[in-house]
Amino acid sequence: MGRVRPTRPNRYSPHRHALAPLLPGAPENALPSSCAYAAATGEDDFTTFLISQGLAPLWGEQIHRFEGSLPLSQQTRDRLHQSHLGTTGIYLLQRHNLQLAGEILNEANIPHAVIKGSHTRELYYDTPALRPAVDIDILVKPGDSLSAIKAFQRQGFEFNALAQNISHECNLVKGKTAIDLHWDIMRPGRTREPMTNALLDNRVNYSSHCGLDHAGTLFLMLVHPVFAKYSTTPHAALVRLVDLAQLLHRFPESTEATVPLLQRAGLATAGWITLTWLDLLTDNPRARSLAGKLEPGRLRRYYLRSWLARDLSTRLLGSPLLIQLGFTLPAHDRFSDAVSALLQARRYRQAADTTLAATQEQLVSTS
Repeated sequence: MGRVRPTRPNRYSPHRHALAPLLPGAPENALPSSCAYAAATGEDDFTTFLISQGLAPLWGEQIHRFEGSLPLSQQTRDRLHQSHLGTTGIYLLQRHNLQLAGEILNEANIPHAVIKGSHTRELYYDTPALRPAVDIDILVKPGDSLSAIKAFQRQGFEFNALAQNISHECNLVKGKTAIDLHWDIMRPGRTREPMTNALLDNRVNYSSHCGLDHAGTLFLMLVHPVFAKYSTTPHAALVRLVDLAQLLHRFPESTEATVPLLQRAGLATAGWITLTWLDLLTDNPRARSLAGKLEPGRLRRYYLRSWLARDLSTRLLGSPLLIQLGFTLPAHDRFSDAVSALLQARRYRQAADTTLAATQEQLVSTS
């Protein structure tokens, strides 16, 4: 494989210490070591970082269970505990809404799957309430998008959408309940061939909800952060890496079915990026092994690993075009895939306003 591990930059020390106590099989000294790091570098800043990365409730639980003494102030403990309580309260409401959304779509005979945080926390955490999720994300087939929107509207949900996103998603709101409805995993054209139907065909009815199988979930975990969050930016919350580490630990057999999905989508390189990012921060052997099956050519490996190590996505966050040219386009497996993604993105942008207006008109005419 010829893997060259770059020197871990100091900029990622908070990331590594934030993740270390939360990983499967973490050693007993991981939490005290990370607490000592927090005390030495500034508890307030580190705690704020944990909150922003969706890790504070998990940390609060770890501290509560730890039997020894930890070098943390009471103020820090209180902040983590409050985050724990707040996330638990939101979870109870979202769990009710998760059931409601499933009932609405089942009654309308619409195949669907819950995706992202509301899905992963139910499968990969002993205490799902500790894994925060902003919204409930649901995936339906493209041909079912209007029917799904109408089904929610009949139950009092309000349709909201942005022109730049109408090609693949909208928001449905009723009071404090927010549903993000998707009919593609990303903007159409990002994948070599449409993947939504293939993912939904293998959905599983879990006890709490209907969701993607482990292979499909892993596929989405690996590709979505690269294109939607640029992997290393503050928008790419580290709790997603805890999700990934948990899945790889609990269901390692799922990786075999994920590889052909990535190859069909032309996004094996994107999968390699996310696995390399996880390995860079956590020294994860399973991530490293799977990355070896997906790695691009030598020059692109070196280039993309350097991009991750230098955190160029965050440095260039104010210039998204540079990130797209320098990072997300090389995340496609072939040059032709990248060109196709560019051309289709342009086409969907040009048609965005017309598409949104047409969708609104269809919803009104049939209401």
